[in-house]
This record gives sequence, structure tokens and C-alpha cells, in this order.
Amino acid sequence: METNTNKLKTPPKELLEFFIRKIELTIPQISKDLNLSIPTTNKLVSYLFDNNYIINAGKVEKAEGRPPVLYKVNKNVGLFMGVDIKKDFIHISLMDFCGDVINNIGYNCSIENSNKGLKKLCSIINNTFKVWEINKISIKYICINIPGRIDTEAGISHTFFTFLEDPITEVLEYELNHKIVIENDTRAMLVGELFMGNYTEKNIIYINVGWGLGSGLVINGDIVKGKYGYAGELGHFYAYNNEIMCHCGKKGCLETEVSGSALHRKLMESLNNGKKSILSEKANNNESISLLDIINATNSEDLLCIDLVEKIGSELGKHVSNLINLLNPELIIIGGTMASTGDYFFLPLKSSIKKYTLKIVNKNTNIILSKLKENSGAIGACLIARERFIKQMTV
Repeated sequence: METNTNKLKTPPKELLEFFIRKIELTIPQISKDLNLSIPTTNKLVSYLFDNNYIINAGKVEKAEGRPPVLYKVNKNVGLFMGVDIKKDFIHISLMDFCGDVINNIGYNCSIENSNKGLKKLCSIINNTFKVWEINKISIKYICINIPGRIDTEAGISHTFFTFLEDPITEVLEYELNHKIVIENDTRAMLVGELFMGNYTEKNIIYINVGWGLGSGLVINGDIVKGKYGYAGELGHFYAYNNEIMCHCGKKGCLETEVSGSALHRKLMESLNNGKKSILSEKANNNESISLLDIINATNSEDLLCIDLVEKIGSELGKHVSNLINLLNPELIIIGGTMASTGDYFFLPLKSSIKKYTLKIVNKNTNIILSKLKENSGAIGACLIARERFIKQMTV
């Protein structure tokens, strides 16, 4: 049955998104919740059903009257891949149309800003197809998270693969033969956290303390992107007269003292000055020390690493306090690699926030560690890939 949906005030895409949020619905439920007439609801549901976006899930058993048909999202519409690029690690997840994660894989590697790095990224993604033994045709969209300034709509990264003349999405679509969308890594982490965390708060700040420092904002229930998608660059607030050059090309950025890269620099300086650590032997043997090495040492109760992590946590708390005083959020979520040190990082941060915020402003602000931890970025990327697929549905 063909259904004309062009003149309906609630497009099928909108109803499909509503289904994804609610999982299972009946026509009377939809009619009531979306304030639609039964005939209009029937048209919308028929369109989605005829195009296999939703399926029959049986009937709702009721004491009286004819039980209504229950519909639910068809998980077999397609698969969505999320690729989360970190400093020394790539995390990839696979999700079905219902939002269930069905596969995860990680690679210990770094991607450099070069044509060689681009080829390496494509090779890793193609290798993942083989490892998972999936039909590439079933993957409808791939989202790749990239740190830094990302123009999602234009498909341009101003941080990675900057040597390209064409948008990175176009190049990757050619190389991988798949639809591609890119997103800022912190914003994707926020998307994953919101979806899986079941938060009810409408005003949220997400802080990503990885190799760099980023933030994501939710104001009145909406994720803030800014005009071109560059909102949330917390790490590049001018904060110090320290003459340390940030990777962005400017001096004194918050990220130069509060980030994983700052932690790494401070540790190496301490080791070179003769301070002792679990990692001293690696340094003496001229072996490379990664951020993950420092995190593991911290969690193994290395006193030098703990001291550095605590100081960075306390310093971050001062600047998060400014955000709380400015925005009066309900919830602060701390994520990223450094958050995996738990209370070593978290308790000094909370203590600093308590010290530097206005009491009347912070008393209703809850501060927590990320529920998804290192999985948030790849999961968020899957969700963004699905969102882009729905956005480009032909109706």
C-alpha cells in the first residue's frame, strides 16, 4: 500500500525517531502522545511498516475490547559503525537499528595527520569488517569521531587530514565505499552518554579530559553546537601566562596545564629531574611512555603519578567552577581517559569546585564520572550515524 506522507504535519522521520525513543507503541498511544488523529497516525504507521522500518510485535492484551496491535522498531533495517579516534587508540563499535551494541573492538595505534595516516585509518576500518565477518552492504552509515574543530555539515576537519583539498567525508566515502559523517569526539561522547545513561536532566556539561580537553553542553535539553559546530572548545580558553605553546598554535591555553598531554609533559619533566616512579625504568631505557601507562601507574598507587593527577584534577575544578557559575547546570559529567583514575582525579576536582563556586549556584549541581567511560565515543558515533541515516531517508 502506497501512502502519501508529503502533507502530514508529523513526517515519518519524526515518528520513527519517536519509535526509537519509546521502542514499542500502539496506534492509540501514538495518536495520544503526538496529538494526531487516528487516520493520520494510521497513514504514518502504514508508511513505516510498508518500508520495514517497524514491525508487528503482537497485540496488547486488554480486559475489554479489541486489543490494539503493538509495533516496534525493526532492528534489521541496517547496522551503524562508530569509529572513535584517540591519541594512541582507536575504538570501533557496531550498533543495530534499535540502538543495541553488537560488537566492539580496539586498536592500540595512533593516526597521524598525513596521507599515510588516512590510509592507515581506512585499513583499520576495512580490517574490522573482516574480523567481524559482516556483509559491508548491511552497514548504512559510518560516523568517525575526530578531535578538534569539526564542521559536520560540510564534512571538514580543521585538525586532522588538513592536507586534503576535498572534504574528508568525500575522500573517506570514496576510499571505503560507505556513507560517512564526521563529528567532534567530545560531542559524540556526550551523545553516547545521554542515550545510554538515561539522564533526566536538561542542563548538562560534559567534560572530556583525554590527551586534550573538550566539553559538550546541553541547554534546555538541546546539544549546543554553535553556528558551525565549534562550540565546546574548553581546552582553548586562555588561562595561563605560561609561555607553553598549545597544539592549536596559541600560548596559555587551559589545555596546556589541564589535560592528558599536560600530565604526560609534567611526568617526563619530573622523571628527568630525578623523581622516582614505577615508570622510571622505562624512562631510563628511553622507552616511550604513553598516557595509558601513566593512568595505569596512577591506579597502581604510584605516588608521583597520583600527585600529578590530583593537581590537574584540582586545577580543572577551578575552571569548571566558572562554567557552573555561568550556566548553573543540573549535572556535570566527567569523562575521558583521565577520568579512569577515579577518585585520584575526581575528589580533588570536586573539592576545588566546592571551593570556587557560589554556594547558591552549585547546591543543585550533581557531579559524576561518566557511566560509559571509554565506550562513550564509539557508541555516540554509532548513534550519530543512525541519526544521519534517518535524516537522509527518502520520504
